[in-house]
Amino acid sequence: MTATTVLEGRLHPITPWRRAWAVTCAIVGFVFRDLPEWFHAAQGWPRWILVLIAVSVSLAGAGYGYTSWRATSYRLTTDALHYRCGLLFQQRRRFELAHLQAADIRRPLLGRLIGVCTLRLSSSGQSSDLAYLGTEQAETLLAALRGRMAADLRTPAAVRGAPSAATVGGQVLLKVAPRDLAVSLLLDAHTILCAAVLVVVGIAPYVVSKEPLALVSVAGVLGPVWRLTGSCWPRWHGWTLTAEPGGFRADFGLFNTQHQTFRHRRTQAVILEQPVLWRRRDWVRIRLAVAGYRQAQLIAPVSTREDAERLIARLYGTDAITALRSVRPVPRRARWVTPFSHALSYFSDASHVSACRGMFLRNVVHLSLADKVQQVVRVQGPWQRRLGLASVELHLAGGPPLTARHRDAAEAAEITVAMRASRFTSPAAPTT
Repeated sequence: MTATTVLEGRLHPITPWRRAWAVTCAIVGFVFRDLPEWFHAAQGWPRWILVLIAVSVSLAGAGYGYTSWRATSYRLTTDALHYRCGLLFQQRRRFELAHLQAADIRRPLLGRLIGVCTLRLSSSGQSSDLAYLGTEQAETLLAALRGRMAADLRTPAAVRGAPSAATVGGQVLLKVAPRDLAVSLLLDAHTILCAAVLVVVGIAPYVVSKEPLALVSVAGVLGPVWRLTGSCWPRWHGWTLTAEPGGFRADFGLFNTQHQTFRHRRTQAVILEQPVLWRRRDWVRIRLAVAGYRQAQLIAPVSTREDAERLIARLYGTDAITALRSVRPVPRRARWVTPFSHALSYFSDASHVSACRGMFLRNVVHLSLADKVQQVVRVQGPWQRRLGLASVELHLAGGPPLTARHRDAAEAAEITVAMRASRFTSPAAPTT
């Protein structure tokens, strides 16, 4: 069956010049390096030769830009997005809509000034950019892509009685106030540790030596510290989470605005993080384990626990809240393995699994659907064998594994058998 073309077009005319910036800079650097010699040699040339050279270079550059722009195009069909580019070395890419995880618009500050943006496509843990598109052009293509992506609206939450993704869209689910974001960053132990490193490495040498040149070390530390801490506020400023057909959409950014989409059926688990200084306000950071990604994706930099539970109920149904709040601590002898044993917990039922860890710097709760587990691994170190303990790792299609740490060895064996029986044993397979 031949696919029908839904939308087609070309990238913004500025795109070829964006790709040729390195060549342009090299040519300009070569010319200006020997500019006095070029100027001295050109004084003896006829003026018409100089004009001819300038016109030829301008026409060559304009011709390259035009032909490169003409050779770059995209075409959206009912089943895929086709993209081609290149003059001498042609490239043709095909993005299957069935495997497309997200389609998002990114607007850098300079791009917003000239009215262009980048369309980022994510598939199987890898991202590709279509740059640049006009703002209206990108929004039209994004709307068409999301319309095609939303065709499959069966989500785990919908099956369990959560609000249907097909009927709920455009509703603002969570909005992070700039003040709350700033306070949360200041109360994060990671920020405090980075600030301590800046003081020790950057300022302490000046205090000891009294030499002004010792402050130069601050410049070497300030960049990484700002990137890890201070830059988070403009990057996450105005964070808004909105319901979309088939998933969520996160809009954020003060200077470089970004739009990120999370599809329901690609979600593998929810991870709630709570730094120690957030506990008094009962704030959490929400991350999603998404199929194809090793690292969990941020869905909310800071949120109240009530908002987090509403998002979880929307994803996995109201029964997931019971699994989230249920606590089954580890045996008391586990304190000989880790000093934070009383913070460890694991819970599982017919539909959900959850695990809790951490106490001093950050408390982490990992929640997933039981049918999302793809691999079960039982781990038992020498010290655990001596104490009769074992850990069980439940691997998902994306994100870190959900781990039941330091359980009783018999309980760990039961967890392993139960998860493997429910997920991997075929009813027709013979038992041994």
